Amino acid sequence: MGEGSNHHAIVFGASGLIGWALVDQLLGPYPHAGSFSKVTAVTNRPLTRSDAHWPEPGSHRPNLQLVSGIDLRHGDAAALAECLKQVVQDIESVTHIYYLVFTAVEDDIEEVTTNKGMFQNVIDAHNLLCPNLQFVAFAGGTRGYGIYAPGGTFTPPLTEDMVNNLPPSHAKTVVYPAYRELLDVARKGKKWTWCEVCPDAIVGFTPNGSQFSLALHWAQYLSLYAVNHGIIGSNPPEASNTAAVEIPFPGNSASANSPFSPVSSKTLARFMIYASLHPETCGDGRLFNVADNETPCKYGEIWPKLAKWFGLVGVGPAGNMQDQDNTLKVGELPQTTPAVTPGEYVAKYRDTFAKHGAVNAASGGVGVGSRQLDSVGYWLTFDRQMSLQKLRATGFEGDIDPVQGWLEALEKFRAAGLII
Repeated sequence: MGEGSNHHAIVFGASGLIGWALVDQLLGPYPHAGSFSKVTAVTNRPLTRSDAHWPEPGSHRPNLQLVSGIDLRHGDAAALAECLKQVVQDIESVTHIYYLVFTAVEDDIEEVTTNKGMFQNVIDAHNLLCPNLQFVAFAGGTRGYGIYAPGGTFTPPLTEDMVNNLPPSHAKTVVYPAYRELLDVARKGKKWTWCEVCPDAIVGFTPNGSQFSLALHWAQYLSLYAVNHGIIGSNPPEASNTAAVEIPFPGNSASANSPFSPVSSKTLARFMIYASLHPETCGDGRLFNVADNETPCKYGEIWPKLAKWFGLVGVGPAGNMQDQDNTLKVGELPQTTPAVTPGEYVAKYRDTFAKHGAVNAASGGVGVGSRQLDSVGYWLTFDRQMSLQKLRATGFEGDIDPVQGWLEALEKFRAAGLII
């Protein structure tokens, strides 16, 4: 298969928003045929090869092994190593680890302890099993820049060096610093290196739902809204002789007009692969902001384009939502909200999906993250765009239209029966 044919990638969290895209791109094959010979996709939730919607096997693609039922929350590194030896073919040949697992816990300190323990076990297990390990990549996020603090923490554009100045009171509630520390210790005396990527809002597809996918959350809301107002699918109102139906942005004006730097899961996955194949410029614990475009965008600009895909007319916030208190915390909704939030709307009309052939929507929606996703349009009322200078210096791909990732996700959601 050419150069790199001995590369074996293992992706933890392969059914999640980033992990699914990573496997999809590795099988693409990205960056080219022969970059990897084997891909092992590890999930906790059950997932079949057919339900995953990854590319079909082919002679130009890496061999894929799907391993489900691996719960990293229990046991220690030795137990995990023994488990991986039993269920992963050629586990000793793994060269690249992509870690995309995260467990949300209500208590922040417990959340850090839980997630650090899982990652520690994964790294220690592979140190025991994989003598040819070359690279570890994991995804952090803008929580590491303190955006969960009301109004944010730093003045944008956010640059990678800022994470070192995160207030200690906030840093202890974020697991990423703990990840960096454990990786620096674990790599001592080893041949492998590592990097961290930092996305803000991630837009992409997951085959069986997601706890925190804004794209799926809004897609199901818009889909049901279009059906309930006599507009089926993505046909524009003119095509069905239906009067234009407006749908207000689910938030306030400040949130609709705050610059930020979204990234498609495809772009993020590609850079993680790119970085792992360029350890000399992307390793040594480097951190990279990753976004689709150096020019920030606004939810108020994206919303009408998403609504149009469903035949709706996306407009600004409802009249009573235009000016709201901008000091809300993540997950909080203002006292005065629309009659029904997107999450409540989806819950109320969920049965409609099956009636219109979206057979996987009921079981494959957004779960416990629904309230936090409903609050996105109310508490993210501050500028939080990221600098991409460090990313661009690596030679990675250039800018793309941020809306492209949304539209690709919508197509995949419909094909998978997650929306109408």
